[in-house]
Amino acid sequence: MSMSSRRLSIGVESSSFHAAPHMGDTFAPIGEVIESAFGDGFTGIMVALVIAYLVAGVLVFNLPNPLRYFAPGASARRAKERARKTAVANGETPEEETFPDPMPPGDLTNEELRRYDGSNPALPILLAAKGRIFDMTRGRDFYGKGGPYNCFAGIDCSRALAKVSLEKKDLNANCADLFASERDVLNDWVAKFEAKYPVVGNVLDSTYDGAP
Repeated sequence: MSMSSRRLSIGVESSSFHAAPHMGDTFAPIGEVIESAFGDGFTGIMVALVIAYLVAGVLVFNLPNPLRYFAPGASARRAKERARKTAVANGETPEEETFPDPMPPGDLTNEELRRYDGSNPALPILLAAKGRIFDMTRGRDFYGKGGPYNCFAGIDCSRALAKVSLEKKDLNANCADLFASERDVLNDWVAKFEAKYPVVGNVLDSTYDGAP
């Protein structure tokens, strides 16, 4: 059979079975080249790394942060939780936690945003991600003064979220050089915030320079 008739038969058939052997012939030498260059175990190592990355991602976003028990203010939060459980066990109504009034919708500058860093309990707690401002007040134990993520409050912390970092050098909105996987992590955080916390507005003079 000529090459032209062979191509025609592939195009006419709705099934892809005719094409499969030729794809295999194409990729088989590539696999041999990789194994010869990196060793027979390279493929297994790469699969293990991918699985480990996926598992780590699931743990980061679905399990509580174990470091929260050692963060500033952790003992006070544990005492508050014990008091609540004791009240419930005794048939009492737990003391309601009071929060400031919700932040009215409106855009803020970076300077204005810094006022809402959790240092003043009479004010809401705000943070920005990808230039959008979220009211995190109901997460005060985590984002308020003494909380493990208080460093995110009052700023656009997009880079820190993307890198899952608490380091001072990452507490900014500079995201132009993020890897694709880090952009995915940032988007996951933003989706999580959108589902849980009110959106207040946008940062008027935002320095966020990553993907929309």
